[in-house]
Amino acid sequence: MRIYLLGFIAKKIACGLFILFLLLFQPVSAETYRCANNELIQVRAENDSMMNDICLASDKALHFLDNYQLEPKRVIVIELIDTLINSHGYLAYGSYDRQRDVIRLLSLPAVLNSTESAEMYGQPFDQEHYQGAIAHEIAHAIFHHNAKNVEGQLTNVGQEYLAHSTQLGVLSAERRQQIIHSHDIGPWESGDSISDVYMGLNPTGFAIKSYLHLSRLEQPRKFVKLLLNHNWFYVSVP
Repeated sequence: MRIYLLGFIAKKIACGLFILFLLLFQPVSAETYRCANNELIQVRAENDSMMNDICLASDKALHFLDNYQLEPKRVIVIELIDTLINSHGYLAYGSYDRQRDVIRLLSLPAVLNSTESAEMYGQPFDQEHYQGAIAHEIAHAIFHHNAKNVEGQLTNVGQEYLAHSTQLGVLSAERRQQIIHSHDIGPWESGDSISDVYMGLNPTGFAIKSYLHLSRLEQPRKFVKLLLNHNWFYVSVP
């Protein structure tokens, strides 16, 4: 009887510990938040600590892209996470999943804690660059919403051109000029090939050339339409 009682108590303790383990280590369910000024921006996160940055960056990105008659066609979903993203073989702070139509984004503390020297365009990563990174992914989503024959695209070069242009475009004029002036690089010229290869070798140079090219076009909407209909490995500048 005593052995049975001890066994019964042991089972009860083990069961209690197992339940406690489940309660302590079960994943925290994410809440859904929306930006007050734009119901089309929906954020899934454990808390609302990043909402101010996300909503402000989204407003800036939407305003920038509206200049080229680009707007979201449906809700843009952003999943806030705390682990670095493997994007095509390299670690990234954010990415757009075109199959799921979802943006995955690191929180700012996660970015800053992921590396001792987080950088963007050759500068220390900070809150302003975080908003620029958010705008970059918003541009990817909106490009996808407006593109023609998206599934047939063989490259992301058109999206990256627009995303990097948007990312630089939402920065303060002072910050943007610091980045541009620190590199002896001009815009894409007629006859140039805008390619993933150049972006891989010189991502900051790619961003500067793209922003300067887009901002100086007399008929930018015509070139944006070319990007939206593009489905080859590189874009040839007219």
